[in-house]
Order: sequence, then structure tokens, then C-alpha cells
Amino acid sequence: MHIEWKIEKRAGHFRPKLYYEIRLEPFEIALAVPMVQIASTILKPPDPGQYYVWPGTKECGKEKVTAVYDLYTPSHATGHCREMVRLPMRPSGSYPEVEASFRKLREAYEQALIAAYENSAFETKGCLELTMETKRRIAPAAVADRFLKILEKAS
Repeated sequence: MHIEWKIEKRAGHFRPKLYYEIRLEPFEIALAVPMVQIASTILKPPDPGQYYVWPGTKECGKEKVTAVYDLYTPSHATGHCREMVRLPMRPSGSYPEVEASFRKLREAYEQALIAAYENSAFETKGCLELTMETKRRIAPAAVADRFLKILEKAS
């Protein structure tokens, strides 16, 4: 699994945006590892659909941010996901919880990956034939039937 992210903020009162992409490796897709979901520590601002925030309102001073984003690994059917979420305003521009959350997601995914790998491949074959006792019992009738078919073809 490969995780890339970047945080961008436009000048002005626009909220920062976290863009991230997660791609699975071919061997991970081949193992059909289930999607993993975690509650991150990435804070979700009030009204996360609103792309701006005025000074002195919302997370800029009056309201506490309490919700967090969930992070997911992609499905093995698609093998990748690309997302964007809005972050609360921070004068420092520092969001250490982003990397910490992706590390937490990676750890949870690695556990699921190991479980899938340990469910190793195998192939089982079998074969049964009639017992000798049954063959002895039906042999006279089977041989007679074959003999009569040969005689019919010959005549």
C-alpha cells in the first residue's frame, strides 16, 4: 500500500484542504484484503462542506472542533482511492495528526494484510473407484454385456 498526501491552503479565509491518495500493490489486490476503516485524529471542522471561514467564527475562535474524519483503505476491486477533506483553520499551518492518522491506518491495514496472507492457498484432490467386491459382483454381467455387443457388431 502506498499513501501520498498534501495539504493546500489558498490565501485569505479559505479552509485548508487535505488531498490524499492510497494505492494497493498488485499482490495486495490478489489477496483480496478487506477494506480497513479507522477513526483518525484529523479534526473535522464545523460545517466541513463550507470552504471558507470568517475570523472570529467557527474554528477561528468561537466553536470547538470535536468530530474527526474516518479514513479507509481502498477496496481490492478498485485498488486505489483519492479523497479531499477540509481541515480546520490553524495559524501555524501545522497538522501533525495527518501523518499520525495515516500511520494508524497503515498499521491496521498491515494487520488485515497479514491475516489474508496467513489464509494461504491450497489445493486438495481426491479420487474414488469401485471396490473390488463390487467389481467382482458385477463383472459377469458387465463382461457378458460387452461380449454380446461385440457379437452384434460382427453379425
